[in-house]
Amino acid sequence: MAVKIGNLAKEVMKQLEDYGIETGLEVEKVSREVAEDTAKMLNKNSPKLTGDYAESWTYGVGETKRTRHTMIVHAAKPEYALSHLLEKGHQNRDGGRTPAIVHIAPAEEVAAEELEKELRKRL
Repeated sequence: MAVKIGNLAKEVMKQLEDYGIETGLEVEKVSREVAEDTAKMLNKNSPKLTGDYAESWTYGVGETKRTRHTMIVHAAKPEYALSHLLEKGHQNRDGGRTPAIVHIAPAEEVAAEELEKELRKRL
């Protein structure tokens, strides 16, 4: 492909823009896959008294802009209120404390590592 010297800057910008679009689409795809895997991991590893809390984990798109894409993994209503209490522990009515059941932090660490690994592999 021959490019005239006068059109070089325009062609370089076009190629960079195309690369940016392809990269953004790949980031969106990988982050969706990792969010889905993280929600499944939390479904499996969350405390199960009745099972409602563990089954409530889901994911969705947080923010999508030209240079930014976020996914959010969360517990759905009304179980979302239990997340912090279970993860960090809390005060009981009788003055004692409920021990923390750490289940979100390990899933978050795995998700961050998996996202970085997949992006390095695919890009």
